[in-house]
Formats: sequence, structure tokens, C-alpha cells
Amino acid sequence: MSTPRMNADERRNQLLDILCDIVLSEGFAAVSIDRIARDANIARTVIYSHFGNLDGMLDALVERTADRALAQVRSVVPDFPISEDPGDVLADAIGTFTSVVRSDPVTWRIVLLPSDGAPAQLRERLGSARNAIETLLSPLVEWGIEALGVRDLELDVELVSHAIVLLGEDGARLTLTDPDRYPPERLKAFARSLIMVATKPAAGA
Repeated sequence: MSTPRMNADERRNQLLDILCDIVLSEGFAAVSIDRIARDANIARTVIYSHFGNLDGMLDALVERTADRALAQVRSVVPDFPISEDPGDVLADAIGTFTSVVRSDPVTWRIVLLPSDGAPAQLRERLGSARNAIETLLSPLVEWGIEALGVRDLELDVELVSHAIVLLGEDGARLTLTDPDRYPPERLKAFARSLIMVATKPAAGA
């Protein structure tokens, strides 16, 4: 049976999608050029022409996954100037982020639920992406601290940004593994409660 003709980008994405399916269902140990070629119903030489070898293909998957994840995070960070209540803005960002995760579970399962045998380049690239996300959030966090009037708490912007990323990642894992129990609305409400608790002492001072 012949396969449909595709341009180079379509073929690369098709092969990376097949690689994703194998990784998510069976783990990285199940990946091989032979297996991908068989699942794609193409010759091995097609894969070599696009990626060079299996390591090149894994590198391409890592880059595509990290780029997609970072772009999706950027999409939920509001642009300045911001006129809304800072607590609502930060809670909305958590809720929107978990909705985005649910809309692209393939990307986020690789990011947040890596299977056994994940290559070192995946861990390294995702670590770099996490640092980039924290840097992206820092201006929003700094604005939030100013707008909430809690500067006297001497909150560390870098550590707060790190904590928000960890909260978002944990909420995303929950909504991926048990979506009915942990919908975005529940996670958003929880984030809003945390913000209220964190700022209450300063408000009453």
C-alpha cells in the first residue's frame, strides 16, 4: 500500500507524531528506526533523509516539544499594561494554562510525564524551557507584588516565579492523569485561594 505524498515539513511532523505515539504508549526503549518506518509504511531511508539517524530524530522531537510548550505558556501570559485585579490575573493564568494542557495532551505528557528511558537531551532541553518560562513570568510576578501592595513582605520575585511554575506543572499533571477530578476551574479556584491567603496578612496590617 502506498502512502500519501507529503512535503518535507508534513513528512517530518508525521514521523515525529509516530515517534510520540510510540513513546507515550510503550516508552523510549521501544523506539527504533525500523519500528517508525514500519508504522509509517515508508522505507528507512526516508527517515535518514529527514533526521540523519535516531538521535537526530529524538533531538527534533525534543525541540518540537519544548518549542510548543513554551509557545503555549507565552499565550497565557497577559501583555502589559494590565488593568485587571492581579489576583484574578494570576489565577486566570493558571486556569488557562491547564486548559491549554488538556487541549494538547501529547506535548504535555512528554514534558510532564516522561517515560522511562527518556534521553538526556529531553531533560536538558525541558530544564532550559522551564528557566525561560520563569524568566517570562518574572515581570508579571513583579507587577503582581506591586499591584497587590505586598512589597513589605519582601517577596523574592525569582522564587515566587519558580513556585508558580511548580504549581502550574503539578496542576497540569493532575489534569492530565485525572481530568474529571481536576478540571481547570478547580485549579483556578485553588490558585485564587492561595493568592488570597498569601496577601491577607499584608491587607490587614
